Amino acid sequence: MTMNELKIVPSKAEYAETFYRWRNQSASSRYNPLIPLTLEECRKNLMLQGSDLKDLWMTPSFRWFIERDGQLVANVSLKTINKQMLTAEIGYGVGEEFHGQGIGTQAVRLLIKKVFEETELRKLIAFVHEENRPSCKILENLGFTKEGLLREHFLINGVPVNEAVFGLLRREWGPSGV
Repeated sequence: MTMNELKIVPSKAEYAETFYRWRNQSASSRYNPLIPLTLEECRKNLMLQGSDLKDLWMTPSFRWFIERDGQLVANVSLKTINKQMLTAEIGYGVGEEFHGQGIGTQAVRLLIKKVFEETELRKLIAFVHEENRPSCKILENLGFTKEGLLREHFLINGVPVNEAVFGLLRREWGPSGV
C-alpha cells in the first residue's frame, strides 16, 4: 500500500456514526481517556472542530479523517495548540477492522506533512499509554523521540495509567517525510 492510496479529508458531521463506533471500540477505550459521548454529542463535536489550518490561531482543535478507496479508515487530530511556544498535540485512531495494515503510520505521516507544510508550528507532541506498543511504534517509525514517562498521568476507566510523551521537531522532519 502506498501513501497515495490514503487521503486526508476534512471532518464532516456525517462521519459521526463512524467516529462514535471507533471511540467505543475496545482498543480506543483501553488506551485513551475518553469522555463518554452520545452519537449526537459526537456529531456536535465534529462540527466544532476545524479542518482548515489557516484558522490555526482561532480554532482550538482540528480533526481530519483518512480515506482509502472512498472508505473511512482512520482519523487524526491536532489540539492543545500553543501559539506562544508554537507546539501542538496530535492524536490519531484507526478503526479496529483496519489494524495491522500500516494505516496508522501513513495517517500520522499525512498529518505531520500537512501541519509542517501549512503552519509555523515547530514541534508536535503525542501522549501514548505506555502499554500501547503499536501506537508507540508508529511514532518511533516516524522519527518521534520518547521524551519521558508521565506517571499516573491519565485516568482511563477510573484507573491511573502512565503515559509516554513523544515529540517531533520540525527540523527533524526532513523533506522526505521520514
